[in-house]
Amino acid sequence: MRKIFLCILPVAFVLFLTGCAATPENYGEIKKAKELYEKLDSARVVMVDNSSGGELMDFRFYINKKDEMIFSYESFENGDRAYSDGVQFFYKTEGDGGWTAITPNDEAYIYNVYNRKYRYPYARGGLFFLDGTSVSSAKAAEVGGDRLITYVYDCDKLNDYAATKLDGVSAFSALTCVYRINADGYITEFTETGTMTDDSDTARDIDLTYRVTEMNGISVIENPVDYVLSE
Repeated sequence: MRKIFLCILPVAFVLFLTGCAATPENYGEIKKAKELYEKLDSARVVMVDNSSGGELMDFRFYINKKDEMIFSYESFENGDRAYSDGVQFFYKTEGDGGWTAITPNDEAYIYNVYNRKYRYPYARGGLFFLDGTSVSSAKAAEVGGDRLITYVYDCDKLNDYAATKLDGVSAFSALTCVYRINADGYITEFTETGTMTDDSDTARDIDLTYRVTEMNGISVIENPVDYVLSE
């Protein structure tokens, strides 16, 4: 059965651990911000490569009166694109002459049409990595009316929990996460920096920022599907 997720996922996507250890300072504030994100009716997320300053992807969504999620996704790194009108899911990869549609008759349909409760990955709180068991240091500062919370992770502890749970990751050798939370309690920026080793034992530097804008401000998303190649 096909399951289509055309996403550049953050390195620690959907990992959310609390364990039995005491939670670090500001943990509750970040957790609440993650929960608030999953209550948004709409938003835009742009992923930026901080080393080059270039955008890696653009994701926009809104939820209509039927609780259907309409969204568009575009990767500037590999050319992948996805779009849903709330009823059908369309996707294409670089080099495709047209879009592939997943309709209600497709066996993969249930995995690829999203709504208020079953949200596309970039519309879930798991976008913002948080592990309460392996923080080695935490600090918070007020910046321009926002709260800037920085967690430095103990990778020995993090790898004990995380390495077997993350696709494509065998170990972290460094990981710092910075959460920018506005006066309303929403995360507006999330930055991951560090170094990881992938499944092929290749070391990769991480320096990504996710910027969240237009929260509850999107009501229309242009349909980019110009030609359906197959259904």
